[in-house]
Amino acid sequence: MMYKVERRSFLLWTLGWAAWLLVSCGGDGAGQSRYSNSERSKMYNTQVVDMMETSPQGVLALVDSLEGAGVFDDVNSNYYRAQAYYKMGQELTAEIYYKKVLAGEDLWAEAPSAYYFSCDQLSTILTSKGDHEGSLEIATKGYARARHDQTADGRLWSAALLHDIGYCQMVLDRVDEAETSFKQAYGMLKELNDQQKDYYYLYTWARVSYNIVDAYIGSDQFQKAVRWIPLAEEAVDSLVAFQDCPETMIEEFRGGLATHKAIVLLNTGHRAEANEISRQFIHSHYSSTNIGMVDIAEFLNRAERWDELADYVPRLDSLTLSWQIPPSLYYLREYLVLYLKAYLRSGRDAEALRVADRIVQSIDSISDYELQHNAAELAIVYETQEKEAKIAEQQAYMRQQRLIYTAAALVLLTLFLSIFLVHRYRAARRLAEKNRELEQKNAQLVVANARAEESSRMKTDFIQQISHEIRTPLNILSGFAQVLTMPGMELSEEEKTDIAQHMSENTDRITGLVNKMLELADASSMTVIECSDHVPAFQIAVQAADDSNIRRAAHLTFSMEQTDGMDDVMLTTNLRYAVRVLSLLLDNAQKFTHPAETYVAQQGLDTQESVWLRVEQSDHQVHYIVEDTGVGVPPQEAEHIFEKFVQLDEYYDGTGLGLTVARSIARRLGGDIVLDTSYTAGARFVFSLPAGG
Repeated sequence: MMYKVERRSFLLWTLGWAAWLLVSCGGDGAGQSRYSNSERSKMYNTQVVDMMETSPQGVLALVDSLEGAGVFDDVNSNYYRAQAYYKMGQELTAEIYYKKVLAGEDLWAEAPSAYYFSCDQLSTILTSKGDHEGSLEIATKGYARARHDQTADGRLWSAALLHDIGYCQMVLDRVDEAETSFKQAYGMLKELNDQQKDYYYLYTWARVSYNIVDAYIGSDQFQKAVRWIPLAEEAVDSLVAFQDCPETMIEEFRGGLATHKAIVLLNTGHRAEANEISRQFIHSHYSSTNIGMVDIAEFLNRAERWDELADYVPRLDSLTLSWQIPPSLYYLREYLVLYLKAYLRSGRDAEALRVADRIVQSIDSISDYELQHNAAELAIVYETQEKEAKIAEQQAYMRQQRLIYTAAALVLLTLFLSIFLVHRYRAARRLAEKNRELEQKNAQLVVANARAEESSRMKTDFIQQISHEIRTPLNILSGFAQVLTMPGMELSEEEKTDIAQHMSENTDRITGLVNKMLELADASSMTVIECSDHVPAFQIAVQAADDSNIRRAAHLTFSMEQTDGMDDVMLTTNLRYAVRVLSLLLDNAQKFTHPAETYVAQQGLDTQESVWLRVEQSDHQVHYIVEDTGVGVPPQEAEHIFEKFVQLDEYYDGTGLGLTVARSIARRLGGDIVLDTSYTAGARFVFSLPAGG
């Protein structure tokens, strides 16, 4: 199961938290950018900060005017533009400006708190995009500097950024590292509050504690979340007991934590207690707040209370539309697919049809928006490279001037021609070295530009491919929904059951496509997977067969066996990822032993195919051999099929990602996947893992 910590509840809690902290820190200038010492610049900084909460659009106009008048420089202007676009919900545009601000050292030199704040905000934006590696890199960069800042403000931001690091580690399945980061962040904030009771210190402690529970829930670590609930309650109780804490803040924290506690109880076998807690917050004033509405929808989804969730969808849809979220796969996955699922599971076919149409219409918008963002991101890369080239040129010029002045001084002081000639010789040699360095840097810039262009092209191809794959099940859902809602249409129970089955299968197919896209992003990261599960080798095969549902495939016979002595063979690996690899191979075998529809229509074939799964050991490795009697793979394509989006037969459905993801995970587990080209009766894939443990 893919982690789903990019939930809107986390983003709503975080949206404005760092900005509030920055303004609250007040006295040392943390709430303002300090790029100019003039009273005029400080006055306008204060004006911009005051406008940010009420009119972010007005901030953009004011900043443009101040930059044109020379009051703000480009770093100062881009810093405020990033905040304004973030407030307006345009996170991808805010990302561009935060990257510009953090590209140099000016912000860090002039306003460390503003630098920490920018790192935190950019990390949050990248998390919402699903770029967890990028988010971790930015949070780590900010923490590396904040941890050496021994002021109270520096310690506060150190804990906040360390919590960002832990959140990313949790998403990347580095659970032990995440737990260490969370414990350290929590301890730092508790110590800070023990030393000095201050409202924004208490607020940060409560917020970080809440987000830690959120991270464990989002990654389905419910047993570990149980241990953090009392710690979060301690922090929240300390905040609400503070005399300056507003009633709205008390309501939000208690309501949000109650929602999370209900979800944890629901998933740890305490359904009755979870339902009682949910009944209280569903009928409370908290349920009418933006954050409360999102939390309630998540609880109903996890509790599989489909009728209630379907009744709730119109309110949630109105709320999310008011946020004006840019077109994205995140919005499609977290909201539109959720709406479709709720309507289908509750039998509301007409509403499901309307949501399906919205999903189809949103695909092209997503493609256009992503292309525009990629173009803007490339522009930042080019702009940064140009600045670096100009700086290098200026430094080279200054070095050359110093050498000339030194030579002239030596000539005047010594009056010896030999010394002058030696100096010129050395200067020429250094200049030649600098020229070679410049040539090397230019070559590196050319390679970097080519990689950026290739990355943009691959993103475009990927979106177009996924657009095609999503349209097919949506068209099927749309067709069935039109049949069900047609006036006077009478269907037998058998026909209704068949239609419901097809609609459920295609809904799952959409969800599977979105999850596979997230798996591809994780596969591309090449991060090391923690291998700490000590399991029997054959258990992986059994679980993979169950997960793939291959035993239920009507068009084939499936058999599974292991060689003598395998009962005692144990592996030290990551059970979930190993099972996922083998499930993908079984899915592949199941798919390509079923003739494509056009082939069946032409040949009229109706044969029973076979798939075998064998587990054996040799040369200190355990081999999982998946063999089928399907269409097979030409030997010359043995490596090509593992590349992204490769499909040798266009008449078979799919994204061309399964084998890519499987091999990436296998290699990160210390093993590999190869195609055995000596087998000609179909296809034979061999998944190997190191034995031992």
